[in-house]
Amino acid sequence: MEKADLFNQEFNSHQQELVQNLDANMHAQKLLVNQKGQAFIEFLFILLAMILISFGMLKGLNSSISQRWLGTVKAIAKPTPTDIQLR
Repeated sequence: MEKADLFNQEFNSHQQELVQNLDANMHAQKLLVNQKGQAFIEFLFILLAMILISFGMLKGLNSSISQRWLGTVKAIAKPTPTDIQLR
């Protein structure tokens, strides 16, 4: 058990020294005081993600539905010699 404690002390000594120096040199005031814009930015990112997902799903569903309708129309009109062109 003593070897493990000695290892942890040696391993963490540099980090502890850096933290002590950082604490000694830091001012008492907070670095980030105004967080009012963070909620707005998060809202924008969530809104953007929802819009992208919605458009992606609509595009995927519309293309598969249009292929099904086109296949159905071609199956119904198959006996005719004319080529079917949909707009």
